[in-house]
Amino acid sequence: MEQPTIMPKEANDTLCRRESEREPVSLAASALALGCSRSVIISDLSPAGAQLAGRGLPPPGDDLLMLAGSFETFATVVWRTDDKCGIHFDDAVPANDLAYMKKEASWMSVAGWYR
Repeated sequence: MEQPTIMPKEANDTLCRRESEREPVSLAASALALGCSRSVIISDLSPAGAQLAGRGLPPPGDDLLMLAGSFETFATVVWRTDDKCGIHFDDAVPANDLAYMKKEASWMSVAGWYR
């Protein structure tokens, strides 16, 4: 029997317990899980986690390594739909790394990528 998919806050408020508010971004990244590697777009970001958009994303409970430019961090998938998932970082992302990723995301939106 397949387990139900945990939905994001917008779909089911009782299952979402975010530690901090996420800010919208558009940033290319990679999500590496055991046995698979996926190109993803980080669509929102906070010190505690992110939302990823892509195909064939890992199920809730799986661990992954997220790579965005020179930044890398370990995370756990919290929820997933067909083409999006929410991840919780193992360690909070330092403010200077967040600022750099947001700056890169601003450049991507000016260049017309994704959004």
